[in-house]
Amino acid sequence: MAKEIWSWVKTLVLAVIIALIIRNHVCALYVVDGQSMQPTLENGEVLLVNSFTYKFWEPKRGDVIVFEAEEITGTRRGNWLVGSNALVKRVIALPGDTVRIGDGQVFVNDQPLDEDYVDFPIQGELSTITVEVDQLFVLGDNRHPRASLDSRDFGPIPLSSVIGRAVFVVTPSPHKVAIDGNCMI
Repeated sequence: MAKEIWSWVKTLVLAVIIALIIRNHVCALYVVDGQSMQPTLENGEVLLVNSFTYKFWEPKRGDVIVFEAEEITGTRRGNWLVGSNALVKRVIALPGDTVRIGDGQVFVNDQPLDEDYVDFPIQGELSTITVEVDQLFVLGDNRHPRASLDSRDFGPIPLSSVIGRAVFVVTPSPHKVAIDGNCMI
């Protein structure tokens, strides 16, 4: 009997260790808390976030990413992820890119950004900025006034703060299956 209990304890400990390794180095689940990524992501949806990909490749424009937001201050609007200091946003500009916002449009490298994932033109103005090395410019998909806390408020984010790429909406919205670049499939 004692041998069987010891076997179960070893199996349970091994399972916990494997789960922690997967959670910290491969993928994790996050719950969306807010509306800043609507219509792409809804409040309460559970995201599967791939934290392995960016260990080898850099984020691309259009990726929906999760990043640590410990240094971000301001009002709590935006998609905070339940139980963490993380935000989910879309990568708009990469290191070396220029970004400008005006006339209801986002411009990257002086070209209007095709944003078929938004349902409202962006409000306000942002003078041209250049994204520095090791930084990303991120925006929420919800462009209604005051709907998203993003790089317009806190500036570009450090690449080192990126946790991973949101790749799959697990629940509660079964009609949204995967996040691929600029849109839900």
